[in-house]
Amino acid sequence: MKKLFIVFMALLIIGLVSCGESTTNVTTVESSVDETTQTTTEYIYDDRSLVSEDCEHLENIGDYQPVWCDEFNYEGLPDTTKWAYNTGGDGFGNNELQYYTNADPDNAYVSDGTLKITALLESYNTNDYTSARLVSKYYGEWTYGKIQVRAKLPSGVGTWPAIWMMPTSSVYGGWPYSGEIDIMEHVGKDPDNVHTTIHTGAYNHSLGTQIGYSLSGTDWESEFHVYEIEWSPGHIETFVDGVSMGVFGFNPLANPTVKVTDAWPFDIDFYLILNVAIGGFWGGPTVDDTIFPQSLEVDYVRVYQKDYAGLDREVPSEISNLSMQYNTYDSIKIIWNESEDDIMVKEYEILVDDVLKGTSSVNAFDIEDLEPNTSYKISVMAVDFAGNRSDLVTTNLTTASLSNVTDRIEAEDYDSKSGVYIGACTDGEAGECLTWISDGDYMEYSLYVPETGTYRITYRISSESDSGTIELFGLGPFPLETTVLPVTGSYDIFVDVTSEGDFSLREGVITFRIEAAEGGFYLNYFEFEKVD
Repeated sequence: MKKLFIVFMALLIIGLVSCGESTTNVTTVESSVDETTQTTTEYIYDDRSLVSEDCEHLENIGDYQPVWCDEFNYEGLPDTTKWAYNTGGDGFGNNELQYYTNADPDNAYVSDGTLKITALLESYNTNDYTSARLVSKYYGEWTYGKIQVRAKLPSGVGTWPAIWMMPTSSVYGGWPYSGEIDIMEHVGKDPDNVHTTIHTGAYNHSLGTQIGYSLSGTDWESEFHVYEIEWSPGHIETFVDGVSMGVFGFNPLANPTVKVTDAWPFDIDFYLILNVAIGGFWGGPTVDDTIFPQSLEVDYVRVYQKDYAGLDREVPSEISNLSMQYNTYDSIKIIWNESEDDIMVKEYEILVDDVLKGTSSVNAFDIEDLEPNTSYKISVMAVDFAGNRSDLVTTNLTTASLSNVTDRIEAEDYDSKSGVYIGACTDGEAGECLTWISDGDYMEYSLYVPETGTYRITYRISSESDSGTIELFGLGPFPLETTVLPVTGSYDIFVDVTSEGDFSLREGVITFRIEAAEGGFYLNYFEFEKVD
């Protein structure tokens, strides 16, 4: 869940992908892929092939087949073959006030055809409230599909119910880098609105950039509504009672320097979470203790998926307009126009110099761990859910150049820095230099070392009344060398100061860190010299 809600629509909305009719077909497809002929396996499509035994009573919704469900037509604790519990009372990163219990019928119970997740005013350990948080992790996990939860929400200031999803594994890193899908959230202090949101590495509430939609109504707390998502590669759409609430989609043209998976990590397994939180950064700070007990009442949970492979009849088209969107000395970000397929493209395979580098579910990819100023053969092919591959599309792209370590490096040409300022420089020809360098300020520079050997460094500095000290860091946590700087008498008087000690560098790219152990000086440029 989120700590606060700021609607931020930075991704472009993309259209729904239409699917073919649900019929029985025998398909054999041949296609030329980089001079290799591929034939798909003969496959007879069954429009009920994915239906689980528990869900046989449910009809298909178009091509969607019911694969997982809980109708809550029993009595007692929630089904242990479908649900587990998150427990604890540490606030869950949101300053929540409740303790989530484990299999306590006072907090999670099924009766009269519905699940009740109930929050109570009840002391437990150091918490003043108890509730439950049910998770389908390890019992129900999905990549893509239609997910429906019919529910009636609790009421009262301080309640914070949610129907949401988290990734089973942190494939792209811990929260928020592997994503979060909030199908529905509601806070009792704002009773007329429900919200739907996604969180990613680039778009999340910690940065104030999460992307979401809100829907107004007057009976969220008194009537049942169906909260739903439809999720496919590069696309998530949320619904309430079958009416679209909002669309989330990947747009390669938005924020070109953002890593692809930081923008769209939604191509891995996610599981469902049902819970009622109390208080917290969004649900609080006020809690009305007169409202309890309060319950999130759930009529059913239903998950549907399509047999994309069975529906597929054709080979996807080749991509178009493969190009470089952004590059650095060790990476290239590529984008392209999407392939067309009769059903849906599952992913794109990216090859670098004819070797598979990775896959992407969207039409962009970050190629990393490359060499500077080097040309690479980049190829992309589309793959559908039946395993059919398009023809390869190939281009040659080059990484950015990197300054040689023995070049004169202008101080203001840093890759990153802390605390320094760029100002006019009076040293020789008019230009810029780093001014007012204080204790602890630093700059980082990625430079190419062409040859392993022994080096020294010379700094071009000025100072008025303080003698500064520079520490030079390379690959490790300890300085390569430390240079004490003289007082030049004026910031307009620059001198060369060469390190007293020499140090070893190995061939390759090294990110150097120049840090002011003691500040009080200006820095115009620096130069490395190989001495052995």
